[in-house]
Amino acid sequence: MSTREGTRSTFPRNAWYALATSEDVGRMPVARRLIDQPILLTRKTSGAAVALRDRCVNLPFPLSRGTVTGDTIVDGYSGFTYSLDGAVIAVPTQAEVPYDAKVQSFPVHESGGLIYVWIGDPAVARLRPKPSTPWLDDAAWSTLGEEWTTQAGATLLQDNFSDITHVATVAPEISPPALLGSTPTLEVEVSETRVKFWRDFPGQPMPAFQAELLDIDRDEVFDQREEGEFVAPGQWVDRWTVRRAGEEDLQLIFSHSITPINGSSTWHAWRVSRNFAPGAAADGVLKPLFFDYYAKVKGLLEEMQDVLDADGPQREVRVQADAAMLSVRRIMRRLAAEEGA
Repeated sequence: MSTREGTRSTFPRNAWYALATSEDVGRMPVARRLIDQPILLTRKTSGAAVALRDRCVNLPFPLSRGTVTGDTIVDGYSGFTYSLDGAVIAVPTQAEVPYDAKVQSFPVHESGGLIYVWIGDPAVARLRPKPSTPWLDDAAWSTLGEEWTTQAGATLLQDNFSDITHVATVAPEISPPALLGSTPTLEVEVSETRVKFWRDFPGQPMPAFQAELLDIDRDEVFDQREEGEFVAPGQWVDRWTVRRAGEEDLQLIFSHSITPINGSSTWHAWRVSRNFAPGAAADGVLKPLFFDYYAKVKGLLEEMQDVLDADGPQREVRVQADAAMLSVRRIMRRLAAEEGA
């Protein structure tokens, strides 16, 4: 077993994590992993999504290899029949069902085209806000995106989204000109479970792709703002706003669902939403740009994970731009410690 395969996640379980797109989950069982736990996703006859522990209580066989009929699932090896709340309701070799035989079921929330699952304490789930991304369901916003597995720990993804100044180095073709050279001081606001940050860029050209889509001179300058928010362990939202005098602000919203599969692999669903240049033609321009950018970031984070696997962590030099990242790391350590992770 490689180091990467053997790495376990220390992410908190008391959080909502996206496990699949709504489109990917139908009646046929779907197998996923979340913080080293096997999870089965399917839908009831009502259409409601359900999540169960993906392992038969009788023998170590994935329940997701079974068959869904009505609101039951029959294990593909033992033949045990489960209701979709996880209880065993029939055993093929005897009339009596063993007392309290069941697999764990988990709270589920579906919004913005994603299915979120909570594998921690259900009582805590009722106290925490559910993921909310209304722009993903709003016809006034155009959204594109993709999802994939990054062979790197989820902490590396959080670190990456905590500071976008690397964009000018990694992908100058999509970088706002405001990120070139020295940047204004990053303002950071920290609560018990969230981190918000922002900085303002007065009088800067907008990103080249945006100016082209809007038929605006690339040299025309506008006040702009970068904003980021660590919403929860599995959710990150960034915004880039271009302000125009007397007109509606132009905004890009970058939504990230970060789901730790284990300590060194992460399911990542990214979405880029905009309130300007609607339609397929603009999608055709933007999707390749952002697909290539996030694919490049994916590769870079996987290289970082390779370095960590080979050499381990070391003392890192910090700069002012790391302020949000360090705040997020402190919150994550506290959340994990509270669970004894």
